[in-house]
Amino acid sequence: MKKILNALFLTLLAVFTFSSCSDVPASYDILGEGDVPGLTGDGSKDNPYTVSDLKAKADGTTVAWVQAYIVAGIKSSTDMSISSENDVVFGTQPTGVKATAFLIADDRGESDYKNCSAVNLSGKTAGCSEVKAALNLVDNATTPLPRLVTLKGTLVKNTWGLPGLKEVTTAILEDGTIIGEGGDEPTPPVGGVTFFEESFASDKGTFTIEDKTRPTKVSEIWKWESYTPETGGTASKYMKASAYISATEKEASESWLISPVVNLTKATKASLTFEHAHKFCGDPAKELTIWVKESTASDWTQATIPTYGTNLDWKFVSSGNIDLVSYIGKNIQFAFKYISTTSNVGTWEVKNVKIVGEGEGGGETPEPPVEGTEIFTEKFGTKIIGKDEAKPAISAYQGWDNSNLTFAATSGDIRAIAHKTPEVSSDAPMVNHAWLPKNSEVNFSISNIKASGYSKFIVAYEVAANVYNAGETADLSAIKVVLNDKEVVAASKVVSAANKEANIFYSMQVEVEVTGTDASTLKFVADVADNTVGFRLYNIRLYGVEGGTAPEPSGSELFISEYVESFKGNNKYVEIYNPTSESIDLSGYSLKMNTNGKKEGEEIVWTSLHNKAFTGTIEPGHVVVFANNQAVNYAGEVVKCSAMAFNGDDAIGLFKGETLIDLMGTQGVQEKFGENVVLRRVATVTSPNTTYTLAEWHEVKLTSAEDDASVGISGLGSHTVE
Repeated sequence: MKKILNALFLTLLAVFTFSSCSDVPASYDILGEGDVPGLTGDGSKDNPYTVSDLKAKADGTTVAWVQAYIVAGIKSSTDMSISSENDVVFGTQPTGVKATAFLIADDRGESDYKNCSAVNLSGKTAGCSEVKAALNLVDNATTPLPRLVTLKGTLVKNTWGLPGLKEVTTAILEDGTIIGEGGDEPTPPVGGVTFFEESFASDKGTFTIEDKTRPTKVSEIWKWESYTPETGGTASKYMKASAYISATEKEASESWLISPVVNLTKATKASLTFEHAHKFCGDPAKELTIWVKESTASDWTQATIPTYGTNLDWKFVSSGNIDLVSYIGKNIQFAFKYISTTSNVGTWEVKNVKIVGEGEGGGETPEPPVEGTEIFTEKFGTKIIGKDEAKPAISAYQGWDNSNLTFAATSGDIRAIAHKTPEVSSDAPMVNHAWLPKNSEVNFSISNIKASGYSKFIVAYEVAANVYNAGETADLSAIKVVLNDKEVVAASKVVSAANKEANIFYSMQVEVEVTGTDASTLKFVADVADNTVGFRLYNIRLYGVEGGTAPEPSGSELFISEYVESFKGNNKYVEIYNPTSESIDLSGYSLKMNTNGKKEGEEIVWTSLHNKAFTGTIEPGHVVVFANNQAVNYAGEVVKCSAMAFNGDDAIGLFKGETLIDLMGTQGVQEKFGENVVLRRVATVTSPNTTYTLAEWHEVKLTSAEDDASVGISGLGSHTVE
């Protein structure tokens, strides 16, 4: 309201001041770095942005206040994106609308959705659930619109097809009521119970390091360091992240410093704090961030660091209190995420990390909790195999905990090793485990499992990798889980010799939706190519979850949604789709082609379809269309690729890093499967598949240039899943 009155006052002032001064030129706006012309607010609580400002400033990272009117709902039948006025409902009390979003506008009488912004209420940050409960148009249907609100959230370029707000943590109603996290004021410290503490006084403690992208000239990004000033004084000890090479050589990088599992199951309040210093960053709030997740989840959620340093010195400052209210009653992990760019390579130093609050107990927990009914636990017997004893083959071993089950493997044996974990690195007890030697296929099976009556399962287990030699790394998710022929892959967990993670057991967990029987079979499998160091498997647990339901219509990874190979000319297109609920950075992905099924020995030969690395992001429910440089039929936005020259007998692969994650076409064989045709992924497919399966694709033959320009492009630019 303050903002609206200010605007009215300025309007009246303009009328009185310039009514007789029509010859006076307008003053010049002098913009600083990062300023946007024409903004009427600065994004603070006292001077919030308008919807027009939001559209100008939306970049996917800026967190700011926006004041506007709630004017419309989004029809419950609308799928992913607003495409016409038929997808929205204006009026004082809109019905048949979604509870997860609404439209806001600067004008209380607005009736054109194109002048609006969308507010996505499906956030996970602290405060989001309270805002959703107070403002959603389903549970608050009796509160008439338009409704003036001031919202704090992340300004994004696209949500529901419009620029808008996501992760809305606070709302201020017209009467001054504050909903959510409470605004700009830092959350006060809570309680006197310490749930977790790590000073980094001697090493990285029980944290682990995961380099997502590391320049070849940088041996390690996160490392422990101790610094004593030249003038004397007490040494400062901390974890330090830097991808610095030289003043003239700057490369992009990403590295995570990940906490052990922290037990907040009996906490009633909790907040995270740490001390940090940084210098040489371009934008510390974007390059130095903190992320949190439940220990069993694969997706991380960014939290807000209230306080950064000056970026001009090495003075440590307190981060301020990061409220963990959304994670009360759960086991969690948090992570420090460092990135550098080709323009800025900063340095980040972190120490004295704490989670404090109110409640009972706390501390680290070695294993994530598991829901459901335990079907079996296998720890490979209680009689430990001695160092000098023979190591029995897996199929010949008789000391199983579950003698009623049948165990088999194509290779490997049972042996003992110290059970070291990220939490216990010394004086660890000896345990038996399955040793799966390097350069061999992994196919370890447990059969005759009585599991009828369940339709959803949780498989929990521990894996270690023998990454002893310099430069060795392994992804523990290379071991895939197969239950009754349903294969799933755990969240990636990369370990390395550089981080001293050889034979450290990590807890892994997957969820499998499949019909259980009284003769169910559980397998752990990996290809020879994925087993270059040798794995150790231990503590296998299977849980049945009653009343399992079908998964939500969204996947966890990008996939190819459409392929077009025209009848005439070079109108060749490949579309990829994001079925997840998060924006995905495309820089780690690539499209490749297996030309004419070419092989070298048994190795499939892949060549890139593009000469430049992908950049940018792909929003949830959106697509990116890649096109041959000479393609002209499709008028929508495309990414031109000079090497996109497939001719119907060239398989197309979507790669994440060097790993094939989705396949369109027959690889390794020259076969005309995709000539003069549109292949469109059917709506029931929600995730990628490295096996080309005809049933996943709807085919449309192209028999003329007219077909190319009509049905050949009619499906490009959007995709839906069921």
